[in-house]
Amino acid sequence: MLDKEKMFSSLKSYRWPMYIVVCIAYMLTPFHRMAPAIMGPELIKDLCLNAVDFGLLGMSFVWAFALAQAPIGALLDKFGARSGTTIVLIMTAIGSLIFCWAESLFLVIIGRIVIAIALAGFLIGGAKIIAEWYTTKEYPTMWGLFMGLGTIGGIGATTPLQFMMESCGWRYSFVIIAVISLAVAGLAYMLLKNHPTDIGLLPADELADEAVIKVQSEVQQINWKKSFKEMVSMPKIWASGFLALGVNSSGQVLASLWGGVYLADVYNLPKQVIGDILLWSALGMVFGCVASGWFIRKIKISGVLVIGTVVFLAIWLYMVINIRTLSVMDLKVSLGILGFVQMFVISANFTLIKELVSSSQLGTAMGVVNGFTWIFGAGLFQQIWGIIINYISKGIKPYPVDAFQVAMWIQVVVLVISVACAFYFAKILGKPVESLKKQVSEI
Repeated sequence: MLDKEKMFSSLKSYRWPMYIVVCIAYMLTPFHRMAPAIMGPELIKDLCLNAVDFGLLGMSFVWAFALAQAPIGALLDKFGARSGTTIVLIMTAIGSLIFCWAESLFLVIIGRIVIAIALAGFLIGGAKIIAEWYTTKEYPTMWGLFMGLGTIGGIGATTPLQFMMESCGWRYSFVIIAVISLAVAGLAYMLLKNHPTDIGLLPADELADEAVIKVQSEVQQINWKKSFKEMVSMPKIWASGFLALGVNSSGQVLASLWGGVYLADVYNLPKQVIGDILLWSALGMVFGCVASGWFIRKIKISGVLVIGTVVFLAIWLYMVINIRTLSVMDLKVSLGILGFVQMFVISANFTLIKELVSSSQLGTAMGVVNGFTWIFGAGLFQQIWGIIINYISKGIKPYPVDAFQVAMWIQVVVLVISVACAFYFAKILGKPVESLKKQVSEI
């Protein structure tokens, strides 16, 4: 017993540095995803891009990110979290250097695609480290904290990035990001260990006397094709996907790409003010992610989904209708609420998926919903905005208010669908969970 206590104490001392490393690595995901929003005006000017080009830049990144999740996951399964995370961090540095040295749209897109493929591994790498080094009971808390801390990376893509750009330009700013990525890669290679057994320790659950049968994950791996077919044939999984699609695409289209151009062209705001406004959005995302779990315990998943989607739609309509008269404070508060509610709903939606499927199918279900949401949500709508803005403006810059207003009205359609799906789930979640799971399994 004493040996186990010593080993558990040793495990705790090893896992915290690893946890910090994977959290820092994951922060690069929202940073790179949101950076074009603050960099938009500079990119368009420096590379002579039009709205369609800029939308294509956003879509290529999101689609590469979504499509890479399964292959990168296989890479991490094959080589382990240590080597896999190190590799994707090096890829992030390479992609950042290609991006910042590019003189053409083609090379800029190549750089962003390399970055996107690499970013697909940070969430999975963190999940593997947390799963191996923390007990089953500790996992939910540490996972939620991991997601919340990772979202802080989006804050770096607002005012801090604006400060770097003003100090050394957008190109050298990404040289700095590349150097940081390489530094974290070095830490990952030195500190990360795939399993406690790699350093002579027993698994975390065994040390904590929380024996867990591992058969389910093996079965899932063997039958992943069957599991995938089952997930894509479930109407409730698609309803979950459409619920997330409206909220995520609307939030990301501003926070991750068009926000900086929108604020510059519609309101003629200086760069510093634009950075401050987008900072409110990033902070909202952090608090929304953390708050979601607490509110689920108080008002249930259905309450979070309904309130979140309705509030998001209401704030969005307020911004569309009053687009010509919004003050800086209006914009800060509105984008801050949108950021909060976006992650508030998305986090709850992942918890909803857990209620809809068995634990052996959870990863597949989340992959289906997440892939659908990013490919046909954020990625597609970023390009749709580019087409609409370019058509209405006829390529003349700065882009007119009407162009952004029409694009924002398009988002209202998918947001109404999100609200409808939320009310649908509010109705069916009134039934006992076990009964619901039984019904879903029979579909």
